[in-house]
Amino acid sequence: MILSAPGQPPSATQVSEFIQSTAQRRIDLAQTWVAESHGKLVWAALPVLNPGKTLLLLTGSNIPDSAFPAAAQLVTELCDYFGQHEVHLAQALFEPEHAQARQLFTDLGFTQVAELIYLQGYVPRIAKSPPLPQKMRFIEYSPQNHALFADGILQSYRDSLDCPALSGLRDIEDIIAGHRATGEHVPGMWQLIMEDDKPRGVLLLSRIPHTDAVELVYLGLSVPARGKGLGTVLMQQAMHLIVADHRRSLTLAVDSKNEPALRLYFRHGMQRIAARVAMIQDLRSTKRAPSR
Repeated sequence: MILSAPGQPPSATQVSEFIQSTAQRRIDLAQTWVAESHGKLVWAALPVLNPGKTLLLLTGSNIPDSAFPAAAQLVTELCDYFGQHEVHLAQALFEPEHAQARQLFTDLGFTQVAELIYLQGYVPRIAKSPPLPQKMRFIEYSPQNHALFADGILQSYRDSLDCPALSGLRDIEDIIAGHRATGEHVPGMWQLIMEDDKPRGVLLLSRIPHTDAVELVYLGLSVPARGKGLGTVLMQQAMHLIVADHRRSLTLAVDSKNEPALRLYFRHGMQRIAARVAMIQDLRSTKRAPSR
């Protein structure tokens, strides 16, 4: 049921691959919540807790009309439960054409924040670190410069076209915790472009375990650094780091309305592979009764 789409029940292979992927990601399938109606299982959801006080709800998008009340009650109880356990944001992802599931979540107070375009591409076999303008340099992440990375990320959010609806909803430390938990964190693959003592550009890469791929977790520029070709510099540096790490491909997700970013990624050989509508609910926005 979690993998089902309207008119598209999952194959045995898809179910097997999903179970294998959850094991690799250390997701406990025993935490699946189920909805029943008249003694029959009608819907299911798998909550995935992530660092940074966020929750991803993995649910099927095939919801028969008769299952709507039970599905709505299940999502409500899930959000109530985790909202009482220090989770701030709940998120769900659906394919754009799955309007039925999106309507259910809209009715329950979820808001669409973006249509995410998923891209993938292979990196060149040889990629050198790009030259930087005078007075600029790359630095790698370390606990000692954590505050610089936090500042660089926050500066890049100003007037950003990448999921602007999320701006201000999360504390910077929760944001960094979520980024660090994506894939396998490698400090040397998190880099800043510095101009004197000011962060101008942020590049966060993460290995995808059990593959030869790397995920572009985040790329952003501060307002003074935009329009100067530094996005291209960051992508060239990303390619260099991936090649140096003996990896072969790059994946990422980007807001469909972020046209400058899409042009940048397409110029570097990225190709569209999927799209998802991201919906969120702020679990702090409603006063909830204490858990019993």
